[in-house]
Amino acid sequence: MPTHIPNNVWLSREALLLVGVVFALYVLRNIWQFTARFRSPLRLLPGPPRESYLWGNLRSILKDDAITEKWTQQYGATYKMPGLFAVYRLNTVDPRAVAHVLSHTENYPKPVHLRTLLGATLGQGLLIAEGETHKRQRRIMNPSFSPGQIREVTPIFFDTANQLRDVLNAILSKAPGVDGLEVDVYSWVGRAALDIIGLAGFGYRFNALYDESNELFRAFHDMFKAMGEARIFGLLRNRFRILRYIRTKRDRVMQASLATTNRIGMELVRAKKEAVQQEMHTKDVEKSRIVGRDLLSALIRANMAADLAPAHRMSDEEVLAQISTFIVAGHETTASALTWTLYSLAQNPEAQDKLRAELSLVAEEAPSMDDLNALSYLDMVVKESLRFHSPVHGTLRIATNDDEIPLSHPFVDVRGVSHNSVRVQAGDYVGIEIMVMNKSKELWGEDADKFRPERWGEELGAASDIPGIFAHTLTFIGGPRACIGYRFSILETKALLFTLIRSFEFAPVPGKEIGLKNVIVARPYVKGEEDTGLHLPMIVKRVSKAA
Repeated sequence: MPTHIPNNVWLSREALLLVGVVFALYVLRNIWQFTARFRSPLRLLPGPPRESYLWGNLRSILKDDAITEKWTQQYGATYKMPGLFAVYRLNTVDPRAVAHVLSHTENYPKPVHLRTLLGATLGQGLLIAEGETHKRQRRIMNPSFSPGQIREVTPIFFDTANQLRDVLNAILSKAPGVDGLEVDVYSWVGRAALDIIGLAGFGYRFNALYDESNELFRAFHDMFKAMGEARIFGLLRNRFRILRYIRTKRDRVMQASLATTNRIGMELVRAKKEAVQQEMHTKDVEKSRIVGRDLLSALIRANMAADLAPAHRMSDEEVLAQISTFIVAGHETTASALTWTLYSLAQNPEAQDKLRAELSLVAEEAPSMDDLNALSYLDMVVKESLRFHSPVHGTLRIATNDDEIPLSHPFVDVRGVSHNSVRVQAGDYVGIEIMVMNKSKELWGEDADKFRPERWGEELGAASDIPGIFAHTLTFIGGPRACIGYRFSILETKALLFTLIRSFEFAPVPGKEIGLKNVIVARPYVKGEEDTGLHLPMIVKRVSKAA
């Protein structure tokens, strides 16, 4: 007797078969994607041997910040570096290749894990945004960083520089008769830079030079300290979402700090919006006429301009994210750059004396932006320091589509074949080695590893091909994502340097060797004194009247 099978059973079997096929395709796709990394064209490039299939060569990078410079010397301007989980990374200091990657931002965005890391601190601000969101934010923010706007805030630079001078004088006065004292220059420069970005950036007084109890000051201090801890575990958490459910002490510190910065930041945004609305008196403001006394006010004016469509405006949350971006990009980088500048001048007393001689000829204690930029040797010193001590040593991009990157100089692959371009496939990482390129002997000459400001009065040669936005260096990157605030940073550095060098002499502390640790930016520490934290002591003494 034939058995009758209900229709719904057949339907269930068909459904199960369909689910099975979909699952099999999903598995096959993931296997294909996983094995794609082993088929990457980058595997044929020369490069250091893989140290671990799990970690790649990550541990060497974390252990030695100069390792990529050594690899470049050994394997050439364009080579592969084994990364996490068998992924290859293309590292290159070839000017044409770097220009290609930086100009094609649609195909080379920041990778998701890097955006996750930065976004946890900064929010979805200009440093994190990609694509049309980045273009929209940058279009609104451009007037805030125009030369006219920087000229508006220049007096704040000198007011704070004079306060820093007074603080250092007070420290030196505690030991009368002593020819110079050991001072942690990094700490005091960092406080001054924070006060400047607070006032010039968003009209907020940190008062960091005189008081460490400020709530926002403590929040950012704790946040940056926490970011420097558990570096490997932090990288893994950015790659694997499931690991973010593991709560740590670092997470609690970051969460508390972010709560404070978001609360105070939103209060600032709302207060500025109200002030701008009252100022406008319901009158339309054209973007071309927008000039504010601080960057946030100028940004909010631009965001409320009558000729800006509502769909193109930033939300309050996006504006809030720019405050954190101002602080990190405008405070941390300048503090690092100025500290290392003073350190190089301390190691090169002839250059320091030459700079002081030029600055001493200026009658004003607070020259204008134009007069400051007209000081030729000061300009050379700042350019050389930003080349020699780039605050950010590198950045990372990921190819979203297969591409062929042109080269200025060919490379020979592991099979002995010469190539004038390098192929990458979707998912391959591209490292932009800022510090290595800034100190490349092939580009800058045999003395590239020397601090020599005079090079900026000479022909630059091959370095002229570097696609940077400032002084043929990659310090502020290049292309559509070049640092929007580079003018602000340069002038701030010049103003602080102007005041400090006129007032003090800086010298290294005998017997103390200074090391470098990358935590977002290049930070100094004393070798053998790692437990004391990040700092850079120097001997500081007043400039004698005879000088």
